[in-house]
Amino acid sequence: MANPLIVFRVGYMESYDGIGEITSGGSYVDKNGNGGEMWNFRAEGGRCYGYVMTLHFAGVDLSRIAPDENWKKNDELAGVDIVFIARRPDVGQVVIGWYRDATVFHKAYRKRRGREKMGDWDDLNYLCEVDAEQGVLLPEDQRTFPVLHGEKGYPGQSNVWYPPIDNPDAARFVAKLRKLIGGATGVPAKPTNGKPGGWRGAPGEDLIAKIEQAAVVATKTHFKKQGYEVDSFEQDNRGWDLEARKDDQRLLIEVKGHIGNAIQFELTPNEYSKLQENSPNYRICVLRNALLGNTDLEIYAPKKFGGEWGLKRLDKPGKIRFVEKIAARAFES
Repeated sequence: MANPLIVFRVGYMESYDGIGEITSGGSYVDKNGNGGEMWNFRAEGGRCYGYVMTLHFAGVDLSRIAPDENWKKNDELAGVDIVFIARRPDVGQVVIGWYRDATVFHKAYRKRRGREKMGDWDDLNYLCEVDAEQGVLLPEDQRTFPVLHGEKGYPGQSNVWYPPIDNPDAARFVAKLRKLIGGATGVPAKPTNGKPGGWRGAPGEDLIAKIEQAAVVATKTHFKKQGYEVDSFEQDNRGWDLEARKDDQRLLIEVKGHIGNAIQFELTPNEYSKLQENSPNYRICVLRNALLGNTDLEIYAPKKFGGEWGLKRLDKPGKIRFVEKIAARAFES
């Protein structure tokens, strides 16, 4: 069975790997000379994070793709093909690239941190993500597949196009798109640099171990400098990795390391349960870009937001929300 397919209309750029010249992106891009889609094809930590401007920032309505599900805000749907189109100057509207087997969020944008040294925005919104190897940006000389504007069976005015059901013209157009993204070759998503932060693909066990170890070392160093005695319980399945003691204070610390700059991790059922049971003294320590020598440790404490569990950053403004599954998946907001 074919993946659901949707179309995103974005501004036109050559590379989509950060701030650069962008045109034909609607009134916002025309006015500001920038747009959130500027990072759509930059690989970071093996992933690409996609943005499209939606009306009133409403995001993608998954009920238009999978109507039989009872969708709640921030729910995820995996296995979606996304085709990106843009109006190329002096040519017209064309396909510029695609994501295969992407994950899309229901009526929600999530946030990730930009890289100041690369001139990024402080916060980068995204409403879908994909393995970087499944994100393909066509070279400019291959951006020739036309997408007629205003014609029957083609995308209309909205920046998100859900192919209408039982429309023969739309079905023929979608069939052509499926053939294109299934057979064409393009440029793999561009990493942020040649170091591990821009590495593509699923990390192997050795790489995961190095990331985790770097995060543990950074966490131990931080708390020891604060006068804590730190013990390790990483192999004991307690629901946390470290314990830090100072005077009568005892902190239970779960450590999360990331190869890239985006916070996104899983909590096991045991970890999530212990977080709730021990919320006053439970901490989650996050280290981004763990293999790039980063020591900027972020410390979060459990907190309820509107009756739902999440994490509040302790040293500066910031929070992480949970999407509860069997356990929980966390993402920056």
